Amino acid sequence: MNDKIEHEGVISKINKGKAWVTIVQNSACADCHSKSMCQLSEQKEKTIEIPDIDSSFQAGDKVTVVGSASLGLQAVLYAFVIPLILIVIMLAVCLRFSMPETMAALAAIAVLIVYFIVLYILRDKLKKKFVFIVKRSEKLEVRRK
Repeated sequence: MNDKIEHEGVISKINKGKAWVTIVQNSACADCHSKSMCQLSEQKEKTIEIPDIDSSFQAGDKVTVVGSASLGLQAVLYAFVIPLILIVIMLAVCLRFSMPETMAALAAIAVLIVYFIVLYILRDKLKKKFVFIVKRSEKLEVRRK
């Protein structure tokens, strides 16, 4: 199993040793030849901030953004698994103490709001944990030779 996640992208901006790389995230069926007919395929542009970039890179360079697969799993944990667990626990606790269902649902939503506010407050610490590196795109190097 590959322990790296790689995405092709283009450096959109460089400022003070940081680079912003725009990648296109495709859905699973984006490469299908009939994607224009079924309209289920989806593409999203995302921008990733890369700290401490080498000075040899310039805006407009085609690069590959590389991250650890374990970081992807941690991101899923923070974004989906923990919120789901919080909702289930809050609903169970509220319903166990005979709280009306609407109040239990509102309490579960309130817990999620608090959780995402905490994540927002800790965003700088999380940025240090979720670090990506940039390398020159192999496709670009092949064209140079």
